[in-house]
Amino acid sequence: MTDTIGDFDSVPYQSTHVSGGTIMGSDPSSSVVNKYCQVWSVPNLFVVGASNFPQNGGYNPTGTGGALAFHTADALVTRFVNSPGMLT
Repeated sequence: MTDTIGDFDSVPYQSTHVSGGTIMGSDPSSSVVNKYCQVWSVPNLFVVGASNFPQNGGYNPTGTGGALAFHTADALVTRFVNSPGMLT
């Protein structure tokens, strides 16, 4: 199997991390989820992953994504379960 297609070498792109799509922010008019990864327009929907980042930092986003997942899970268990609705 080859890693080239014609003159295109795909090797540099094999570790590309796709991000964006459900951007996190503090304003519903310019973001999809809040700091708890809760979708602004659907309070019982949480989206966690690299899609919350507008772009990648200088390193692999896995650690940051894991921390974000823990932060979201903690908010779900300690806050949302007891009082469903938008978390602030």
